[in-house]
Amino acid sequence: MQKGIERPQTLVTYDCQSKSFKKESKQKVVARGSGINTNIFSYTQEMKRKASLVHLSFVIHLAFGIVIFAFSMFISCCGYSTRSLLPSYIQKVHIKLFENQTLKVRLDELATDAVLDAFRGGSNLRIVDENSADVVIHGKVSGFSKDPYTYTSDQTVLEYKITVKFSVRCIDKVRNEVFWEGSVSDWATYETDEDSAIDEAVRKTAERLVNTILTNW
Repeated sequence: MQKGIERPQTLVTYDCQSKSFKKESKQKVVARGSGINTNIFSYTQEMKRKASLVHLSFVIHLAFGIVIFAFSMFISCCGYSTRSLLPSYIQKVHIKLFENQTLKVRLDELATDAVLDAFRGGSNLRIVDENSADVVIHGKVSGFSKDPYTYTSDQTVLEYKITVKFSVRCIDKVRNEVFWEGSVSDWATYETDEDSAIDEAVRKTAERLVNTILTNW
């Protein structure tokens, strides 16, 4: 009998497919087990990769949401941020009485008052007399309309839409030139109270005008 020769070890295993026991070498069983461990390792790595992608997607969406929120906050405060966009020498403004070029009465007074309020609330310019002003606003109510807006099922008018338009010229008295010139309009709806809708449309148009002047010099 030779010594020093190691006989291969055999193990008895159960084959699930043939439903029978069989003998296999230990090396074969270990190799098959290593393959299973390799598959488990690969599966684990794949799961980790997918988890990392999910986390990255969450971080990106969170960052995007923060940017959108910050931008929305900036836009909501634009009435204040536009104050610094004007040339530094423009500190005082005078608003002349608006002309009414429509057939609707009192729009000249309503427009003038609304523009005054819009400058007071939406800019840091001081309201002064014409001789002391750096900029003088010449305005006209150039448009007014009342149109059906919504209807009931039997085609009866439920709401009306009031639209107001201003045509404005801003004169830079310091440089003796036109500072800005153009038209703006806005609207409001009502069911029964037309006067309130007119006031709202005039107010919104005045606010749009002031914001346009401050941001388009």
